[in-house]
Amino acid sequence: MPHRTLLKPLVLLLIVLWPVAGVTKSPEAVIEETFRESLNTLLENHEAIAEDPSIGESLIDEVLSPRVHFELMSRLILGRHWRDADDEQRERFIAAFQENVIRTYSRMLADNIDEALDMVEGRRADDILRIDRVSDPDQHGRVTVRTTLRFDGTSVPVQYRMIETESRGWLAYDVVIENISFVTNYRQEYGSAIRRDGVEGLITRLEERNERRR
Repeated sequence: MPHRTLLKPLVLLLIVLWPVAGVTKSPEAVIEETFRESLNTLLENHEAIAEDPSIGESLIDEVLSPRVHFELMSRLILGRHWRDADDEQRERFIAAFQENVIRTYSRMLADNIDEALDMVEGRRADDILRIDRVSDPDQHGRVTVRTTLRFDGTSVPVQYRMIETESRGWLAYDVVIENISFVTNYRQEYGSAIRRDGVEGLITRLEERNERRR
């Protein structure tokens, strides 16, 4: 999935997943309320992000880490390879994957901050986000929140896949933009690497990439 394709959902993902108090809220309420509350955060920090990408990295870490189920996301991305990995490899993959996502998209946000601002500046949250439907929970307590995002006269369907946890409330584990899944994209990319180098090879590559970016 090209990084430019992910710019709009990235910006909206940051807004939607901005932490709020009250873990008992419904998934759609979490999305609606945090969307409204977080527009100002992007506007207030845009100059600092453009000048210092590490600020964007801290911002994205603050946004994603409390509101994304990185363990479930990692299991889904690795698929059958998750079962083949031992406990240490699983922990290393989760940590390396999470850091890689944060560093990749903080750099992307910093490089495209002006375009990101154009998407939201001067617009009300209700003019951008529409909640269309929330599915019934499946046997694992997972739901899909179907939304429509409106930019520049175009409507973009976005699905937020979420799961309810006892201690952290509703967490996102996948985002689907125009039928392109964040999880599926990484599963395909990493699957090729695993077939070539194995799970350990993939983890080592991610760890080395993160080390070079520090």
